[in-house]
Amino acid sequence: MRACLARWVRGLPLTALASRGGLGYRIEAVKKKAALFASAALLLIACDDPAPTPAPVASAASATSSPAPAVASAAARPSATAAATAAATAAAATPSLQVLRLTLTSEVKQKEPVDELKEAGPGQRVWAHLALRNRSPDARRVSVTFKVDGDERSTVDLQVASSWSFRTWAYNTLRAGDKSGELTVEVRDDAGSIIGQAKLPIKATAAKKAAPAK
Repeated sequence: MRACLARWVRGLPLTALASRGGLGYRIEAVKKKAALFASAALLLIACDDPAPTPAPVASAASATSSPAPAVASAAARPSATAAATAAATAAAATPSLQVLRLTLTSEVKQKEPVDELKEAGPGQRVWAHLALRNRSPDARRVSVTFKVDGDERSTVDLQVASSWSFRTWAYNTLRAGDKSGELTVEVRDDAGSIIGQAKLPIKATAAKKAAPAK
């Protein structure tokens, strides 16, 4: 603004500031000074340098909250479903029908074997005494198969009631010509799986009785 006024004053002629009369000169000078100041004021208004436009203040960047790094949670506790699945798997691993004891004996009395054979001879009756555990709520079927040297001689189906310890038995009589070889007894469940097996050597001079079963 001062620079603009200075340029305007420098442009005025010196004669504009002087007058030829004495008093009239002063009056005229005063008038001219007043006009000069009025013009200067108008000039100030007209020539005033525009105020510098303030630089736009950069708005603070909105803080973008970056997602906090995921914190690894503690190992999840096994859900009820997982526990139930584990229990079902454990139950499936334990057979519902088990052979607790399989005894080959010469006779069964009062639901118990009277002895335990160590060998068998021609024409001898061999009993297979079973103690089974049936954990299912219903009765199950087992099959007892007698074989001599792999040749099937007989198969007996038995019903096993739901029980913690169920006793049952079956027998087979060796032929007169069975003087050697081996007698095998296999116990299968109703799915056809072998759940028990016992073997007995066959000898021509085998004793008919053996030591009492323990």
